[in-house]
Amino acid sequence: MRHNPIYDCIVVGGGPAGLAASVYLARLNRRVVVVDEGNSRASLIPRSYNHPAFPDGVPGQALLDRMHEQASRYGVEHVAGRADLLERLDDGFRCISAGQSIQSRAIICATGLVDVLPPWPDATELVRHGNLRVCPICDGYEINGAPVVVIGNSRRAMKEAAFLLSFTDDVTVVTLGAEPEGLSPAVIKPPIRLVTAQLARHRPVSEDRIALEFLDGTMLEAVAVYSALGCRPQSLLARAIGVRLDEEGRIPTDQHQRTNVRRFYAIGDVVTGLNQMGVAMAQGEIAAVAAHNDLTEAFGDP
Repeated sequence: MRHNPIYDCIVVGGGPAGLAASVYLARLNRRVVVVDEGNSRASLIPRSYNHPAFPDGVPGQALLDRMHEQASRYGVEHVAGRADLLERLDDGFRCISAGQSIQSRAIICATGLVDVLPPWPDATELVRHGNLRVCPICDGYEINGAPVVVIGNSRRAMKEAAFLLSFTDDVTVVTLGAEPEGLSPAVIKPPIRLVTAQLARHRPVSEDRIALEFLDGTMLEAVAVYSALGCRPQSLLARAIGVRLDEEGRIPTDQHQRTNVRRFYAIGDVVTGLNQMGVAMAQGEIAAVAAHNDLTEAFGDP
C-alpha cells in the first residue's frame, strides 16, 4: 500500500452501511477513513430480530461494535466527529471534521436519516428501550396481536396503520391534537380507528408498551406505539457540493450507488429505498467495489 497523505476514500457515517463499505475498501487494499460522530440510527435498536444470522436477535449497538472491531483489524482509520463541511477539489474531495482537514479521491456518503419523533422529552430513550417504535417492518412480528397506536396526522400514518394490520386487528391512529390531513371517513376504514384529542400524558409500561391518556378522557392502556411523523434525510452536506436530491431530500443513485457527482457514492438510509440494515450493508459493499474500480481506472492500482 502507498504512503500517501491523501486517502483513497472518506466514508462519512459509521452506521452499518458505512462500516460495511469501509471493511470492503480496506480488504481491497484501499486507504480509508471513517468520519463518524457516533450516533448512528442503528444504535437505538434495542434488539433486532430480523437481521440475518442472529436467530436470538442482536442489539444495534452490539452489531456496530462488532463492525467497528472488524474494520479496525483491516486498518480502517476513524475520526470521531461530525463532518462539518465537504468540498470538491480538482481530483477529489476535502472533509472538515473535528478541526481536521481530510482529503480523498472518493467519498461514500452514509449519513443516514433522523426520525421525527413525538415532542416528548423522553422520546429518544423510549425508542432506545423499545417502548416507542419507528419501523413496523423491523418489529411488527413481535406485536403478536397486541393493540397498536400509530402517531401521525397524514396519509403516511394511515398507510402505516394499514400495514400493521398484518400483525394485529387493533390499530388506532392518534394525531396528538393536530388537524388530520387527508384522513376523511372514506380513508379511515375499520378496524382502524382515529383519535384526534390532545395527549394529556404518556408513561412506559412493561418492557415495550406505553399507556396514553388524552384530554377528552380517552385511555389507551399498554399499547405498542409507532411514530409515523416522517424522517429527515441527512443530505445537506451532499447537496452543498452539487449532489442531486429527490423530492424527499434523499440521494438517488445508480445500481452501483454512484451519484451525479464523479466518485461520490451514497448508501444506506440517506438513499432512496428500503430502510433496513441488511439493505444498507449490501449497498456499502456495492459502493466499495464500484469506488475501487473507478479509482483504479482513474489513478491506477492502489
